[in-house]
Amino acid sequence: MPLATPLAVEFDNVTRHFGPAGAPVRAVDGVSVGITEGCFFAMLGPSGSGKTTCLRLISGFERPTSGHIRIFGQNSEAIPPNRRPVNTVFQDYALFPHLTVRDNVAYGPRMAGVDRRTRHAAAEEMLALVKLSGYGDRKPAALSGGQRQRVALARALVNRPRVLLLDEPLGALDLKLREAMQEELKSLQQSLGITFVFVTHDQGEALSMADRVAVFNDGKIVQEGTPQDIYERPRTRFVADFVGSANVLSPELSARAGGPARWTSLRGEAVALTAPGAGRITGTVRSLRYMGAVTRVTVATPGGDLTATVPAALPLPAQGATVGLHWPADALHEMEGGA
Repeated sequence: MPLATPLAVEFDNVTRHFGPAGAPVRAVDGVSVGITEGCFFAMLGPSGSGKTTCLRLISGFERPTSGHIRIFGQNSEAIPPNRRPVNTVFQDYALFPHLTVRDNVAYGPRMAGVDRRTRHAAAEEMLALVKLSGYGDRKPAALSGGQRQRVALARALVNRPRVLLLDEPLGALDLKLREAMQEELKSLQQSLGITFVFVTHDQGEALSMADRVAVFNDGKIVQEGTPQDIYERPRTRFVADFVGSANVLSPELSARAGGPARWTSLRGEAVALTAPGAGRITGTVRSLRYMGAVTRVTVATPGGDLTATVPAALPLPAQGATVGLHWPADALHEMEGGA
């Protein structure tokens, strides 16, 4: 049998509480997960769900209230923050405005006592890696947002961390630049082969870049798996709603529509519009939301609203029209409950 890939980071029933002992705020509540070495791992969830606190626990900026975190098999309690094989990229870049790009990147080696020539050579190597060769003499103010983000990446990578922590690093960028940086980050991670732990509230970012995704809610991981698992087979209503906004069918509606008498999820792209009476269920078009490549058509049915995601090339019904809705039997996915 092939050997299992070693774990870069492991959470073992970790909690992190804030506030008074009598009424603590459970920022992280019993998290257990293993992040394999070389994985692009996304922590996905709404604000306040515990994902950033988990990142700070890995870096050592926070300490667990209970449980253990192991980094490459060693309990993190025994490793001071400055000795951990990790580095962090922040959303606000945190660049020194008075230093050149080269000196920003070389700051870590400088603090480690590396001589000027060696640290500048290392900085130039990292700038080439993030496609910023020739920018070393500029100041951060002379760069675009995407260029500043690349400088922050180069500065984090110059110390050769084994785990790179990324805290909402693309949140300040516009949509087009954010999409371009997603591709660059994934390509960079694959070329370096190191572990990336990426925190985001954007499900598109998590699904498009990560090898594994952990969905957080109320300080807990409610589901962890591949992007395909998370999107196509959500375990709970929260995951179905948060990751891609699936239709969530109540047991009554699911049974009426030919599915199991349990809470089920149904992705809008699996739903086709048909003539009235020709589908699994009939309803009235309540709204149409044009989104460029697709239009989301919300249909009021006797059991509640259902949404179909219709490609732009297909004809659309008028608001108020009666339509049928149809989907393959295997498009319905049973969930653990309605919560």
